[in-house]
Amino acid sequence: MLIPIIAVVVIFESVVLVSNLEKNTTVTVVSDVTPTITVTEEKKVNAFDVNFSTDETQMKVGKKYKVSVKLTPKDNQILNALDLYVKFDPKMVTVSNLVSSKDLVNPDLIKVSDKKDVMMMNYLFTDKEGVAFTKDKEVVLLTFTVTPKVAGNSSFEISTGDSEGDSVTMFVDKNTSEGLFFTSNKLEVELIN
Repeated sequence: MLIPIIAVVVIFESVVLVSNLEKNTTVTVVSDVTPTITVTEEKKVNAFDVNFSTDETQMKVGKKYKVSVKLTPKDNQILNALDLYVKFDPKMVTVSNLVSSKDLVNPDLIKVSDKKDVMMMNYLFTDKEGVAFTKDKEVVLLTFTVTPKVAGNSSFEISTGDSEGDSVTMFVDKNTSEGLFFTSNKLEVELIN
């Protein structure tokens, strides 16, 4: 007689347990969540403005004209190297009398390339402190003489590299040893007879 009573108690407990489970069951609905990945583009901040300056943009064949390349820092900068390459067309003009900045030490190299259509000026600042450039203080990096050969249009521009990856203008930051970004203008000149 004990076994049937135990069987009834077990069945009763099972029914109570199952009915309580049904009452307390909660359904959680998880909605589809699409993860959003935000890609932030690294903002390029220009450290320098590099501009050409001349009194004349109409130049007479055979006459000499002075052109300058000026550097204006947008913030205080310290450099450990500076490579300036200026592209020009040697069929249209002769470039001579390259003079470096009076505000800097003498460059390691300053010349008109005999292999490429560029003027080049390279500095490797050996002072362990680097060379400081002050915000908004313009520095004349290079002055040169232009003598037009033939009538037509010609231009001068800061080189950012040729097809071989040479002649790249760079302003190398002392702290990171990376090239700093810059903006530059293009000097368009009309050559007349």
